[in-house]
Amino acid sequence: MRPDALVRAWMGFIGITLLAVGLLGFIGNPIVGDPANNPIFITGTNHNIVHLLTGALALFVAFGLTGARQASGTIGFGALYLIVFVALIVSPDLFGLLHKVSVADHVLHLGVGAVSVAIGFMARGSESPMRA
Repeated sequence: MRPDALVRAWMGFIGITLLAVGLLGFIGNPIVGDPANNPIFITGTNHNIVHLLTGALALFVAFGLTGARQASGTIGFGALYLIVFVALIVSPDLFGLLHKVSVADHVLHLGVGAVSVAIGFMARGSESPMRA
């Protein structure tokens, strides 16, 4: 798979997933949402909005950027999620802005961040020419 296709596929997948999670957070379900429903991932309105915004950002990187900009955007997106991971370790409720996150949230933030950075660097360092 070409590096730019890998970046596009990964960021497209993450973008669609984050948009879906953001929308599901507003609907009662057992996966993500209000603590009253006892979901696996507890979110509130602020958290859902963040998922919608970062999902849109991921889709922009996937389909709005090309070449080195797309690789750099993927690295930047991953770095953002790694910063969120560290911030939520320091303050599990992000200084009162979110509901307290769980270990599952930490694993997902770390995974999305690390994989995004790795894919971005793979695309940037590939020898095959990418569109600028």
